[in-house]
Amino acid sequence: MIEAALSDPNLAFALMILGAAGLAWELHAPGMFVPGILGAFLMCIGAYGLYEDAPTWYGMTLLLVAAILLTIELRYYTHMVSGIAGAILLALGALALIQGPRRITPSLAFAVSAALGIIVVFLGFLGMRARRNRPMTGTAALIGQIGECRGVINPEGIVFVNGEYWQARSSHLVTPGERVCVQRIENLTLHVEPV
Repeated sequence: MIEAALSDPNLAFALMILGAAGLAWELHAPGMFVPGILGAFLMCIGAYGLYEDAPTWYGMTLLLVAAILLTIELRYYTHMVSGIAGAILLALGALALIQGPRRITPSLAFAVSAALGIIVVFLGFLGMRARRNRPMTGTAALIGQIGECRGVINPEGIVFVNGEYWQARSSHLVTPGERVCVQRIENLTLHVEPV
């Protein structure tokens, strides 16, 4: 009964895609174990089902290239180029994977490919946006910050910026309590100007 159900190429292809999604989830959020184990299990069952139907080498090649392109889109966001190309190759690979009377239906191949392509492009876009808007850390994050002078700066003194005391230098006389803006940093000395 189970072997007869797994020999259906549509079910086997769907299990492969679900398994790949579970493995991708585990790789991006390690430590949960359940998505990775379930994904590997579903991929093995789907691969066994597709193997029983004698897949073609060119169908498997198209699926492999599609997986590579979708991974590139997910990791580097190529402005949908790799995502769309990967989704198209996934659909074509699914259609070419099994030859004969029992094939993967075109509606399933196109629906799964379109859904996976949209998800990958969206996640790639979110990842690119997160990398671009990443807050700076370290001393470079202090440039442009507003602080308070804690002693007379003439030309050197102490300022309180971002919760820390810093050695500061200014070309202007700055009195205690006056607000200053960090212009640049040299050798852990803040160059500030009065606000």
